[in-house]
Amino acid sequence: MHTSLLQRTISKVFPNSAVAAAVEIIFLLGLGMLAIVLHAKLRIPMHLPGKQGLLFVALIVTGKGLSRFPFAATLSGIGAATLLLMPGLGFHDPFMAIMYLFLGFIMDLSTEIASKFTSRTWILAMVCGACWIFIPLFRLTMSIFVDMPLGAFRSGYLYPFATHLVFGVAGGLAAAGLLKLADKKS
Repeated sequence: MHTSLLQRTISKVFPNSAVAAAVEIIFLLGLGMLAIVLHAKLRIPMHLPGKQGLLFVALIVTGKGLSRFPFAATLSGIGAATLLLMPGLGFHDPFMAIMYLFLGFIMDLSTEIASKFTSRTWILAMVCGACWIFIPLFRLTMSIFVDMPLGAFRSGYLYPFATHLVFGVAGGLAAAGLLKLADKKS
């Protein structure tokens, strides 16, 4: 007589998938928070708007690529927005939390649509760059309704959009490299 339990019976008793999902959610929230902490700590006045996109996009897209959740970037955006609501980081933009929350959602939506049409790395990196352009677009749009400083637009309107695109694409390419490296290791 065979008395050992089947794997599917054991998995009903021990909710490993629920624990794994919770750990993955905490990981994705933590990635968003890490991106904001790095943004706060690595502020160097280089007059290059969007330079933080290299790190932010690389972290968020890598997390999305490693995750099984289709809304992984949104979760990371929630983590970033949550940390931005806490005082003491030195950010003075009152809309920054909303901006990063929407950014995560836009990254999920855009990369999901783009990946249905192609799996080419450079196209997905361009999509990441286009998503990162959301930041100057959001700030410019908000400035129509609310009086807010637009330091990034001192050099004109094209420069911040171009630098955001370049750093967003670089972050997307870095994420693709990290995901290929992780794929080779597993």
